This record gives sequence, structure tokens and C-alpha cells, in this order.
Amino acid sequence: MPDDSKRSSFSFVPSSQPPAQQFTLVQAMAQATQLQSQGRLQEAEHLLRQILQQQPHHPFALHLLGVIAHQVGKKQLAVDLIQKAIQSNGNVALFHANLCEILRQLKRLDEAVAHGERAVALEPRMVMAHSNLGIAHFDRKDYGRAEACQQRALAIEPNFAPSLNNMGSIRREQKRHDEAIVWYSKAVAANPHYLEPLNNLGALLNEEDRTGEARATLNKALRINPNYAETVCNMGGVHLVLEEHDAAFACYRRALELRPVYVEAQMGLAKTYQALENLPDAETAALRALQFDTDNAKAHALLGGIYSEMAQPAQAEAQYDQALKLDPECDEALLGLGHLCMENGRMERAEELFRRSLAFKPDNLAARIHLIQVKKVKAGDENFAALLEEEKKLSGFSDNKAMSLHFALGKCHDDSKDYEKAFPHFLAGCKLKRAKLSYDPADAEKQFAALADIFDRATIDRLRGAGDPSALPIFVLGMPRSGTTLTEQIIASHPDVYGAGELHDLLRVAHRNITGTTDPIVFPDNLRSLDHATLIAWGAEYVAGLKRRAPGARRITDKMPASFFAVGLVHLMLPNAKIIHVNRNPVDTCLSCFTRLFNRKQEHTYDMAQLGRYYAGYARLMEHWRRVLPAGAFLDIHYESIVADQEAQARRMIGYCGLEWNDACLDFHNTERPIRTASLTQVRQPIYTTSVERWRSYEKFLGPLLDALGDLAPDRKR
Repeated sequence: MPDDSKRSSFSFVPSSQPPAQQFTLVQAMAQATQLQSQGRLQEAEHLLRQILQQQPHHPFALHLLGVIAHQVGKKQLAVDLIQKAIQSNGNVALFHANLCEILRQLKRLDEAVAHGERAVALEPRMVMAHSNLGIAHFDRKDYGRAEACQQRALAIEPNFAPSLNNMGSIRREQKRHDEAIVWYSKAVAANPHYLEPLNNLGALLNEEDRTGEARATLNKALRINPNYAETVCNMGGVHLVLEEHDAAFACYRRALELRPVYVEAQMGLAKTYQALENLPDAETAALRALQFDTDNAKAHALLGGIYSEMAQPAQAEAQYDQALKLDPECDEALLGLGHLCMENGRMERAEELFRRSLAFKPDNLAARIHLIQVKKVKAGDENFAALLEEEKKLSGFSDNKAMSLHFALGKCHDDSKDYEKAFPHFLAGCKLKRAKLSYDPADAEKQFAALADIFDRATIDRLRGAGDPSALPIFVLGMPRSGTTLTEQIIASHPDVYGAGELHDLLRVAHRNITGTTDPIVFPDNLRSLDHATLIAWGAEYVAGLKRRAPGARRITDKMPASFFAVGLVHLMLPNAKIIHVNRNPVDTCLSCFTRLFNRKQEHTYDMAQLGRYYAGYARLMEHWRRVLPAGAFLDIHYESIVADQEAQARRMIGYCGLEWNDACLDFHNTERPIRTASLTQVRQPIYTTSVERWRSYEKFLGPLLDALGDLAPDRKR
């Protein structure tokens, strides 16, 4: 090995110096190191290559050249160069420590650990070497060894910010989030300009529903470096939680500009599309994330959720299974697959998955809330008891967490018939949810009025005679929680009928701009431009979408309750389709809505007076359809009539749909099919009467709702 301390007669001409100036080898190395530290990488590389021309095996020149290669993204070249440095001099701890980190990034974890162990053996007090070795163990999911390494680093240097940050990441993976936040905060305190813990802290605070704190923390990081891709991506997550979808898209797209291969940013795009119910684009984005990293369990779980919403249960289950194969503790997959099992009627399997999620994370409130949906809560239920313990901590919860807990406790007390305790929880949950929404009841009323104006009798007569002649579709519609799920389940139990569930196809078509202008024309004013050609095209497109779901079915149900907006449109674009409108006691319907935390939309349901106004508008619109459409254009069915005489009403519906009677329609609760609705547990049971006049148990709380319903409300106790 050459002795670097010796003076040599070699001449070096760094690009930043006049040509006449000459350097010894030692001076040239010092100059190259300084250039590299200043970010002048090309100049440093130029000087290092001059050194290597004179001494091809110079270990420190090879090592520094490898570091520069790593800095410019040439990781394999970096490995090759540092390995050559180690071949020249294998006793320099720094060489092994840096090679450990680069190999880790290349996912060559066994090699990384070997070099990390060599580094700490050569120099036991090298803090960075212990930290790098710990990260390699972390990537191997050996969190015990990872923690031991970071603690050794901190024993040498208690304020070493990278190890403080790494301890936070270990605790985060162990689902000990409160401790992770403490460690990340310590790292930020140790080095306020260190971006990684600021970014990690912001991301975790967002996961914990501490959105305001998350935004403030991430903004600190962005002020230090606006182009730090991880923080830009995590800020997208904050916007997504706040339902600021345009801002979320902007962040995720910017993150992908900064780092084109970025799984989390691509997943963020998928989640944003999913939140907007643009499922085809959500699927495309999720698949692209998996192209980046086929072994990403959370990406598989995300795709599973998208397929579940697309009514593709087999594909959804396959993705969830793959996620759990890669990571048996993947919470998104455990909860997602559990919910899918509920939709398919596999309640015992669903409960097992939710309990497994709890075993991995005992404070998992989402898993507990899923558990109480599997079946009715009974006295002494241990999960109910755990939720009551959570109630004691309500004052420290975020709004989102408190809201979910209130609805869960309301459901538990309702199941236990303790209505005095149940309703205050529903009220508190709705108040928190309503505060997050910008819903204006006047907008809904304008929409109802506009639909009645657009689809008057003269317009319907003018546009009649077009559309697609298919008799394939059966629409089941009405207010949410009115009995549409039960109605569809009875019809879909017929062997000639495929139950497709809640489809967005019709409403997505109905919201299109067909005016021929680029001006933003919102629903329903866009429908003023309807003509025969559009009705034919829309009808054919809708039927083609149904056929793709069940090519051999004679009839296919579409149980989107909100299709009541489009009854007139359906009559024109699908004149041979069957439309079944489900009615239920208005107060029971509204109470059932008010006591349910919906996944999306239904913004009118979180204030009793506004809910009553909305119901009144819906009732007026349905009465309009009865006036302007021919008799028999749709069938009115009453939930209470189904409960009172299931067979008579089932025969009436099956006959209306043009089908021969089949006794399977009486055993609807045994029909195996996915059900994506808030009523999925109820329709797995035979008909029961406890939901009829349910509102009487809560009457004393319902004044604002009853007043808003006016004449639509049944007789009240005075």
C-alpha cells in the first residue's frame, strides 16, 4: 500500500487553480475532499481521476470517487469503486460504513450488514457506522438488532440526530406511534434543519389525525428545501385528509417530477382518484405504483380496496392476500379483507381478521369499530368495554378519531337498547362531521328544482323514442337507508339476475358536459342539451358496462340510491329498463341516515334540520316523476310492506321485472354475493321487524328533524 503521508513529486492541476500551481498527492486529496464537500462534484472527480492516473490503487481516492458516484445516483459504480478501495486497504472503518449504506439502498442487505459489522469492529466509537448498521437491520425487519445499534450510537453521542430519527422509525414500524413522535421530535430538536425527521414527524402526525400539526411541521421542512420530494409527497397526504383534492394532486405530481420512481407519491395519486370515485384512474395509478415496487404490501392493499369498490371481489381478495403474504401485519390489508369478507357474508372470517389486526396493534380503534359492525353488540361484550375505556380519552382525540368513536359508541348503546346514552353520541359524531363539510342545503334544493324544470312533460315527450332498447337493467333507488339493499338482495336472489350493487356508471354519465363548450356546466344544467343521439349513445354505453360485469345475466340490478335524481333520464335513455323506487317511513329513513357515518358523500345527513329539508326535496322530486312520466314508468315499493308480507311484495317485484317466480327470492339472506352498503349485515338475516317505527325510541331527540319534515312526518306524541 502507498504511504499517503509521504510527499511525492507528482503534479496535480485542479480546475479551480491556475495551471502553474502544483500539488503534492496529499494536498490533491485534501483539495478533492473540499470540492466534494462544497458540492463541486465534477471538479472533485476530475482531480481524483488525476490522482488515480498516478496511483491507480489509491484507496482514499477510490473511496471518495465512489461517494461522488453515489451522490449522482450511480449506486452500482459507487459499490465497485468502494470495493476497490477496500481491496487496497480493508482496515478503514469509513469505507465499510459507507459501503454498508449504499448496499442497503440496493437491497443487498446481507452484504450491507457484513460491511456494517466490519466498520464497527474496526472503529467501535464511530457513531455513523453503528447508525448505518442499524438501518440495514431495520430493512431486514430485525428491529431488535436495529434498536441495539442505534442505542450504541446514542450512548456515544446522545444528540446524534440520525439515530434519534432512526429510533422514531423503529417505533413507527412497531406501531408504537406515540413513542415514535417523541423520538422524531428529539431528532428535530437536535438538528432543526435536518429534513428527514421533520418529514417523518409530519407524515406520522398526519397518520394520527393531527393534521394541523402535520401541516405546520411539513411546512417547516419545505421552507428549508421546497424540492424535498418526500415532504412534497407527505403534504399531498395532508391535503387528501382535508379533502383538498386539487392541492393533493399538485403535490403528488410535483413529487413525481422530483423523483420519477416514487411509490408513495404514485399511491397518493391513486388514493386521490379513489376519493373522487374515479376508480379507473385510481386502478391505473395503483398498478403503476406496483410497477415501481412489486413487493409493496400497502400498494397491493390499496389496489385491493380499489377493486373492491369496482365490484371485483375476486381481484380484490387476491390483492389483499398478496399484501398479507408480503407483510402479515399490513393493517390496510387486514381491515380491507375483513370488510370484503363482510360484504361476501363471511362474518366469522371477517371477525378473525379484525381480531388479528387488534393483536398486532391493541390500540387499533379502526379494528374495534369494524368488529362492532360484524354483529349486534351484547351486554358484557369485551370490545364494547374497550371502546368505553377509549371514551375516557376522548378529550385528547383528534376530531376524526373522536367522530368515529362517537358513532361506534352510539351503535353499541343502540344495540343494547340504551337509547338515552346512544343518541348523544350520534349527535356529537354528526356535529364533528358537519363541521368538516361545506354543504349548503339551498344548493340541493336548487338541484331538485332544476331537475323538475329540465324534465317537464313537454321535454320528455320531445325526447322520447331514443335511447337503448335493452331490458337488461333493473334500477333500485330511493333515499339511503330506505331498504334499497334488502330490495336488491331479494331480486338478485333470482337465478336470472346478477346483483351489481351500487354502480356509479349512470351518475358519471349524467354529469358529462354535452354543451359543446369548454365552460363549466354543472349537473343538472348540462342535461338541458340532451338530444336523441346523446340518449342513444349514453344508453348503449351504460348497457355495455353492465354486460362486462355479468355477460350471461338476463337482468342486472344497479342499486345506486341517488339514481332517484335521474329517473327521467333513465326513462329516456333506457326505455325498457325497470325502475323500482323504495319508500320507507321518512323519520325511520332519516334517523337511520343520521346514526350512520358514511364513507363518502351524504353530506346532508349530519344535521337533523338539513336532513329533513333534503328528504322533503327528494319527496317532491319523486312526486314530480310520478306526474310527468307514464303510469308504470317505475314501481313504488314500501319497505314496511316487504317486512309485513315478504312473499307478496317479492312476487310483485319479480313480476314487474318480467321474470318467472323463483322461491330463492324468499331465502334472500342465503344468497352469496358481495354487498357493498351500510346495510350489509342486515340483509344476511331473515326479515325482521325491529327497524319499523324505530324512530319512536328516539322521538324526544328528533324535534328539528320532525319540524323540517312537516307533513311528511307521522303523528308525533304531544
